[in-house]
Amino acid sequence: MRKHIKMQALILAVVLLVGAVLYGFLYQADNKYTSALPGGYGYNVLPNDLEQVSFLVDGWEYYPGQLLSPSDFEGGIQPEYYTYIGKHANFSDFLGSPYGTATYRLTLENPGEPTELALYLPELLCAGRIYINGVLVGEQGSLEPYAPRVMDGVYALAADGSAEIIIQCANYTHYYSGMYYPPAVGTLGTISRMLTLRLVVYGFLCFTALAISLFHLVQWLLGKDKLTRWMGLLSLAFALRVSYPFIRALGIPSVRPLYALEDLCGNLVLLCAVLLAGELSGSREHQYHRYGAVPAAAALCLFTVLFPLFILPYAPVFINLYGNFLFLWKIAAGLYLIFLAGHALSQDWALGRYLLCAAGLYGLSVAASVITANRFEPICGAWLEEYGSYALVLGFSAQMVRRGVLLTRENDLLTQHLQEEVDRKTQGINVLLRERRELLANLLHDLKNPLSALRSYAELVRSGNVSLDSETSEYLNALMDRVEAVGDRFDILQDFSRGERGVHPSEVICLNRYLRDFYHSNLPDMELSGLSFRLHLPIEDILIQGKPDRLRVALENLCYNALFFTPADGTVTLELEQEESQAIITVQDTGIGIAAEDLPHVFERGFTHRIDCSGDGLGLYLVRIIALEHGGSVDATSQVGKGSKFILRLPAL
Repeated sequence: MRKHIKMQALILAVVLLVGAVLYGFLYQADNKYTSALPGGYGYNVLPNDLEQVSFLVDGWEYYPGQLLSPSDFEGGIQPEYYTYIGKHANFSDFLGSPYGTATYRLTLENPGEPTELALYLPELLCAGRIYINGVLVGEQGSLEPYAPRVMDGVYALAADGSAEIIIQCANYTHYYSGMYYPPAVGTLGTISRMLTLRLVVYGFLCFTALAISLFHLVQWLLGKDKLTRWMGLLSLAFALRVSYPFIRALGIPSVRPLYALEDLCGNLVLLCAVLLAGELSGSREHQYHRYGAVPAAAALCLFTVLFPLFILPYAPVFINLYGNFLFLWKIAAGLYLIFLAGHALSQDWALGRYLLCAAGLYGLSVAASVITANRFEPICGAWLEEYGSYALVLGFSAQMVRRGVLLTRENDLLTQHLQEEVDRKTQGINVLLRERRELLANLLHDLKNPLSALRSYAELVRSGNVSLDSETSEYLNALMDRVEAVGDRFDILQDFSRGERGVHPSEVICLNRYLRDFYHSNLPDMELSGLSFRLHLPIEDILIQGKPDRLRVALENLCYNALFFTPADGTVTLELEQEESQAIITVQDTGIGIAAEDLPHVFERGFTHRIDCSGDGLGLYLVRIIALEHGGSVDATSQVGKGSKFILRLPAL
């Protein structure tokens, strides 16, 4: 345990060190405030190198509660306040409320040659006018009457010695107000490259996260891994979080809904990260996670929707409290993710490493955003917290990909194991079937020997000098027929044992004559049992292509099955008819019938509905097999207490 704690601390220390170096570099190299123009109260001085973008941060004259035009300054109005662009540009610091008006004024001094520059003015919250050298060059929304519209603008600026910039702002909509983001000056080409690079960076963050989201959501919809839904939603929330440059590029005014969307998506990233880390680290069932962290994260998501939309616009005094609350929650979420990563580290080194790196970079980004409060704004890149959130996306995605690879590998091994087991079982079954076939063939061979002897003895009696009366001779002939039938049945079973179904040649059979002969040969058995055996044949001959010996076995099974289940005073009827291209042989009895639940199973191998269980369940099964060999079918209908009907359908010629 102590070893894992030391390892966790070491990894976390390395991550924080790397993150601190990274965020420190961004603070110096991609920060509008570290790229500000030098100057003093009311003025900035342009650099000699105008091919770089410079930002107008400090020295702005500030006139809260006033909308002053260039003509108003001709009278020599002196400013009461100076401000830098950022937090203190908000009306609340001077008016006590974000709602109201203000005017900003700055003079640009150009010590070099006169030149044409471009002024990039970010969104004004929430309406404004821009004057350059006493000329109205642009307007965002409308001041009179008030109509908010948040948008960026690029305006031409002639720097000939000095240039005056006057910006009027009004806000009655948002809890932020005024000129919140610093303008920039430079050549039109440098301004365009800056804006393009900014879109490229945000495009990379947004669309890579969107691609990751689509990949995992598709995996979830395909049912491969339910855990991928949280990964998909995490990536989607981040993609929406950084999509505002593209939303604004479409001309959609980013007033309250867009800012609320940013806050909501930021908290959705944390909610999905908490859910995902809980699942991956095995903490899902713990009380502190299930009933503490998850409900708290979900409640905060709801809070970031309701509070900015329905509370802050009417009570903007709570804006600082709201910001501090979100900061504490983000720090708490980062620490909790680090805790879950430590829990995962004790179970899976790679898992804990991925989660710890992602959580550490995120938590550090939130802390860095607070440490550099209002003195960091990216030029071309993203905000520090957005980089931290992207680290969550990449870290969790890497773990999910690793998890998918491991699951695929495990599935492959399991599939291989199952295939080996199936092959082993199949081999065993094949051996068993071969042994059973050999045993059956041996038994049939052994049984045919005494059967042949019985046939020989009967032939000897019938053809010898033994005097027999007509009745005895009739019964002897019937006995010989039974012996022949048993022999035919043995032949069929032998064919089955050898796998030689359907190899015997067929011939054209006239069913009328065939059934008449069958009827007369089996009539003695029926009469001996006390049954009335009836035969109904059509006038026209019905021909089929078939195998007489096979057909006899089928008919005997049907008739003697009827004999067994029919009382002594009952009737068994054998009937032949033709329906279209089918010859239909019907065996109907007046016996005990078959129960409805047993009827679907009567043709299954091994099934018998004899009460004494004396049957082997092969008779009707053989009937079905013989019917299929002839290209036909067999079915049955029955009613308990009234009898059964078996219908054999064969293709007619």
